[in-house]
Amino acid sequence: MSAMQNTNQPDVAQMFLELLVDRDIDLIFGNVGSDFPPVIEALARSGEKINPFIVPHENVALAMAYGYYMPTGRMQAVALHVGQGTANGLNGIINAGRQSIPMLILAGRTPIIESEVLGGRNNYINWGQEMFDQAGMVREFVKWECELRDSRQLESIIDRAIAMTEPRGPVYLTLPAKSWPTPCWVKPPSAPAPL
Repeated sequence: MSAMQNTNQPDVAQMFLELLVDRDIDLIFGNVGSDFPPVIEALARSGEKINPFIVPHENVALAMAYGYYMPTGRMQAVALHVGQGTANGLNGIINAGRQSIPMLILAGRTPIIESEVLGGRNNYINWGQEMFDQAGMVREFVKWECELRDSRQLESIIDRAIAMTEPRGPVYLTLPAKSWPTPCWVKPPSAPAPL
Protein backbone atom coordinates (compact mmCIF):
# COMPACT_ATOMS: atom_id res chain seq x y z
CA MET A 1 0.00 0.00 0.00
CA SER A 2 1.45 3.37 -0.98
CA ALA A 3 1.49 6.35 1.36
CA MET A 4 -1.18 8.04 -0.78
CA GLN A 5 -3.54 5.10 -0.17
CA ASN A 6 -3.10 5.05 3.60
CA THR A 7 -6.58 5.86 4.92
CA ASN A 8 -5.24 6.36 8.45
CA GLN A 9 -3.21 9.36 7.31
CA PRO A 10 -5.21 12.58 7.91
CA ASP A 11 -5.68 14.88 4.95
CA VAL A 12 -4.68 18.53 5.06
CA ALA A 13 -8.25 19.72 5.74
CA GLN A 14 -8.64 17.41 8.75
CA MET A 15 -5.26 18.37 10.21
CA PHE A 16 -6.00 22.06 9.54
CA LEU A 17 -9.20 21.88 11.60
CA GLU A 18 -7.46 19.95 14.37
CA LEU A 19 -4.81 22.65 14.57
CA LEU A 20 -7.45 25.40 14.77
CA VAL A 21 -9.27 23.61 17.59
CA ASP A 22 -5.99 22.99 19.39
CA ARG A 23 -5.25 26.73 19.10
CA ASP A 24 -8.64 27.77 20.58
CA ILE A 25 -10.39 28.71 17.34
CA ASP A 26 -13.80 27.10 17.36
CA LEU A 27 -15.84 29.22 14.93
CA ILE A 28 -15.55 29.71 11.18
CA PHE A 29 -17.76 32.44 9.72
CA GLY A 30 -17.99 32.29 5.97
CA ASN A 31 -19.44 32.34 2.54
CA VAL A 32 -17.49 29.53 0.94
CA GLY A 33 -17.41 28.38 -2.64
CA SER A 34 -16.13 25.48 -4.68
CA ASP A 35 -12.71 25.58 -3.04
CA PHE A 36 -13.72 24.37 0.45
CA PRO A 37 -15.52 20.98 0.01
CA PRO A 38 -12.69 19.02 1.69
CA VAL A 39 -12.94 21.37 4.69
CA ILE A 40 -16.72 20.94 4.80
CA GLU A 41 -16.26 17.15 4.74
CA ALA A 42 -13.65 17.37 7.52
CA LEU A 43 -16.05 19.55 9.53
CA ALA A 44 -18.73 16.88 9.18
CA ARG A 45 -16.31 14.21 10.40
CA SER A 46 -15.07 16.33 13.33
CA GLY A 47 -18.40 16.44 15.15
CA GLU A 48 -18.91 19.71 16.96
CA LYS A 49 -15.32 20.75 17.58
CA ILE A 50 -15.60 23.70 15.19
CA ASN A 51 -18.88 25.45 14.47
CA PRO A 52 -19.32 26.81 10.96
CA PHE A 53 -21.60 29.82 10.43
CA ILE A 54 -22.67 30.15 6.80
CA VAL A 55 -23.27 33.84 6.14
CA PRO A 56 -24.95 35.38 3.06
CA HIS A 57 -22.19 37.95 2.40
CA GLU A 58 -18.48 38.16 3.11
CA ASN A 59 -18.68 41.58 4.80
CA VAL A 60 -21.19 40.12 7.26
CA ALA A 61 -18.88 37.18 7.98
CA LEU A 62 -15.96 39.53 8.69
CA ALA A 63 -18.19 41.75 10.86
CA MET A 64 -19.24 38.68 12.87
CA ALA A 65 -15.61 37.71 13.56
CA TYR A 66 -14.88 41.35 14.45
CA GLY A 67 -17.89 41.48 16.77
CA TYR A 68 -17.00 38.16 18.39
CA TYR A 69 -13.50 39.39 19.20
CA MET A 70 -14.66 42.62 20.86
CA PRO A 71 -16.23 41.14 24.06
CA THR A 72 -14.24 37.87 24.16
CA GLY A 73 -10.72 38.84 23.07
CA ARG A 74 -10.62 35.58 21.07
CA MET A 75 -9.63 35.43 17.41
CA GLN A 76 -11.83 33.35 15.13
CA ALA A 77 -11.69 32.35 11.45
CA VAL A 78 -13.45 33.69 8.36
CA ALA A 79 -13.63 31.67 5.12
CA LEU A 80 -13.89 33.52 1.80
CA HIS A 81 -14.27 32.18 -1.74
CA VAL A 82 -11.10 32.84 -3.78
CA GLY A 83 -10.41 36.36 -5.09
CA GLN A 84 -14.04 37.28 -5.69
CA GLY A 85 -15.03 36.54 -2.09
CA THR A 86 -11.97 38.42 -0.89
CA ALA A 87 -13.02 41.43 -2.97
CA ASN A 88 -16.53 41.23 -1.47
CA GLY A 89 -15.02 41.22 2.03
CA LEU A 90 -12.49 43.98 1.44
CA ASN A 91 -14.38 46.60 3.51
CA GLY A 92 -14.42 44.27 6.52
CA ILE A 93 -10.73 43.46 6.06
CA ILE A 94 -9.87 47.17 5.93
CA ASN A 95 -11.94 47.84 9.08
CA ALA A 96 -10.27 44.99 10.99
CA GLY A 97 -6.82 46.08 9.82
CA ARG A 98 -7.28 49.72 10.78
CA GLN A 99 -8.76 48.78 14.16
CA SER A 100 -6.12 46.08 14.91
CA ILE A 101 -8.73 43.33 15.22
CA PRO A 102 -7.15 39.87 14.93
CA MET A 103 -8.90 37.32 12.74
CA LEU A 104 -7.75 34.43 10.60
CA ILE A 105 -9.00 35.09 7.06
CA LEU A 106 -8.96 31.94 4.94
CA ALA A 107 -9.34 32.35 1.21
CA GLY A 108 -9.50 29.62 -1.35
CA ARG A 109 -7.17 29.74 -4.32
CA THR A 110 -7.99 28.65 -7.82
CA PRO A 111 -6.11 25.46 -8.73
CA ILE A 112 -2.83 26.13 -10.48
CA ILE A 113 -2.43 22.67 -12.00
CA GLU A 114 -4.43 22.21 -15.19
CA SER A 115 -5.50 18.58 -14.85
CA GLU A 116 -4.67 15.02 -13.82
CA VAL A 117 -4.30 15.95 -10.13
CA LEU A 118 -6.90 15.76 -7.39
CA GLY A 119 -7.77 19.40 -6.74
CA GLY A 120 -6.59 20.54 -10.20
CA ARG A 121 -8.53 22.73 -12.64
CA ASN A 122 -11.50 20.83 -13.94
CA ASN A 123 -14.02 23.35 -15.26
CA TYR A 124 -14.31 26.79 -16.82
CA ILE A 125 -14.77 28.67 -13.55
CA ASN A 126 -11.24 27.74 -12.48
CA TRP A 127 -9.87 29.92 -15.29
CA GLY A 128 -12.42 32.71 -14.85
CA GLN A 129 -11.62 33.17 -11.16
CA GLU A 130 -7.82 33.15 -11.52
CA MET A 131 -5.94 36.18 -10.18
CA PHE A 132 -2.22 36.77 -10.62
CA ASP A 133 -1.81 38.28 -7.14
CA GLN A 134 -4.89 37.49 -5.09
CA ALA A 135 -3.36 38.65 -1.81
CA GLY A 136 -2.28 41.94 -3.40
CA MET A 137 -5.66 43.53 -2.75
CA VAL A 138 -5.40 42.97 1.03
CA ARG A 139 -1.65 43.18 1.63
CA GLU A 140 -1.78 46.79 2.86
CA PHE A 141 -4.47 45.99 5.45
CA VAL A 142 -3.33 42.71 7.00
CA LYS A 143 -0.64 41.91 9.52
CA TRP A 144 0.66 39.04 7.41
CA GLU A 145 -0.34 37.06 4.32
CA CYS A 146 0.81 33.66 3.24
CA GLU A 147 -0.12 30.83 0.88
CA LEU A 148 -0.08 27.22 2.04
CA ARG A 149 1.98 25.43 -0.60
CA ASP A 150 3.04 22.29 1.24
CA SER A 151 1.43 20.41 4.15
CA ARG A 152 4.77 20.30 5.95
CA GLN A 153 4.33 24.05 6.51
CA LEU A 154 0.84 23.72 7.97
CA GLU A 155 1.54 23.88 11.71
CA SER A 156 4.15 26.64 11.52
CA ILE A 157 1.92 28.73 9.23
CA ILE A 158 -1.07 28.36 11.56
CA ASP A 159 1.02 29.23 14.61
CA ARG A 160 2.42 32.32 12.96
CA ALA A 161 -0.99 33.35 11.61
CA ILE A 162 -2.73 33.23 14.98
CA ALA A 163 0.07 34.77 17.04
CA MET A 164 -1.54 37.46 19.19
CA THR A 165 1.56 39.63 19.24
CA GLU A 166 1.46 43.39 18.80
CA PRO A 167 0.51 44.94 16.53
CA ARG A 168 -2.60 42.80 16.28
CA GLY A 169 -4.60 42.53 13.12
CA PRO A 170 -6.13 40.25 10.52
CA VAL A 171 -4.03 37.62 8.76
CA TYR A 172 -4.80 36.46 5.20
CA LEU A 173 -4.07 32.81 4.48
CA THR A 174 -4.52 31.60 0.90
CA LEU A 175 -5.35 27.91 0.60
CA PRO A 176 -4.93 26.41 -2.88
CA ALA A 177 -7.53 23.81 -3.82
CA LYS A 178 -4.84 21.27 -4.64
CA SER A 179 -3.61 21.32 -1.02
CA TRP A 180 -6.78 20.04 0.65
CA PRO A 181 -7.25 16.46 -0.59
CA THR A 182 -3.63 15.40 -0.09
CA PRO A 183 -2.37 13.43 2.91
CA CYS A 184 -0.86 15.64 5.57
CA TRP A 185 2.76 14.82 6.28
CA VAL A 186 3.04 16.54 9.64
CA LYS A 187 2.89 15.19 13.15
CA PRO A 188 -0.38 15.58 15.10
CA PRO A 189 -1.00 18.97 16.75
CA SER A 190 1.18 19.90 19.69
CA ALA A 191 1.04 22.81 22.06
CA PRO A 192 1.96 26.01 20.24
CA ALA A 193 5.49 27.20 20.75
CA PRO A 194 5.82 30.55 22.51
CA LEU A 195 6.31 33.38 20.02
